[in-house]
Amino acid sequence: MSDQFDNIREIIQTQDAFSNLSQICSFNENEKSITFRTEKIHPLRTPKSTKPVILLFSNPHPISVQTGIFLSEPHSQAFWKRIFACNYMHPSKELFDSISQWSSDTIETLSANLLNPTYSDKISLFFDCLESLPTNQYVDLKKIFKNKKGKELRKNTLQDPGIENLYRISKENNITSWVVFSAEAYRNIVREKNIAKYAPKRIRNAIDQFQLEKNNDLFWQTLNDLRSTFVINDLEITVYLSLIARRKNDKTTDGKRYFTLMLDKIFQDIAKDTTLS
Repeated sequence: MSDQFDNIREIIQTQDAFSNLSQICSFNENEKSITFRTEKIHPLRTPKSTKPVILLFSNPHPISVQTGIFLSEPHSQAFWKRIFACNYMHPSKELFDSISQWSSDTIETLSANLLNPTYSDKISLFFDCLESLPTNQYVDLKKIFKNKKGKELRKNTLQDPGIENLYRISKENNITSWVVFSAEAYRNIVREKNIAKYAPKRIRNAIDQFQLEKNNDLFWQTLNDLRSTFVINDLEITVYLSLIARRKNDKTTDGKRYFTLMLDKIFQDIAKDTTLS
């Protein structure tokens, strides 16, 4: 990183877009290195009856890193209501009330429930990031790691170690399913540049069609490039592209949330459950 150190430090310290990041970074002049805080949530235990799943985010947000839990910045908090509204989730009243009326106690309540999951009898959730460096937007990483050398540095220090970290976690916890919320991150993982185009619109259309016809096979045929299986070392992983989190509040004509409905279709596929319509 030494030859890129000065440029990266200047960008983080001088550009307003990275003011949040500068508060959780430290710069080592002698080693020409950057140390930063990141985030992940891995359950301390997973009930044997559940399928462990990684919810994989592109990279952390500096505010959520400071706060202590994913998606705790004000415009993102509704994510937790959407995910726990899934048919596969059965949160306690305490947890549901806490995420519905965000307060100073919510983070402690949410953390306790995520670390010791009792919210589902079929799914246990691990939360991690593809690239560990926090930024306000995923695209901001391109502003930090510019030109050919920057791209190579990003690959060597963030992307490749990120995949290795995910493989290790998956191997240790018998995880065979990852759910991604960014088309760009999804393409990076499956190493296909030209798939998952217009994903948000296609997901909405597929859900609308499924609501009318209840045809599960047709649903996945329509979104066949949003579900990919690959082998990393000796572990087979199925990675799903869900609806981008920015669209978490979009509603169907009957008032349901596309974001929640898409997660339920993914969880259904992971659990191999044929009973949920």
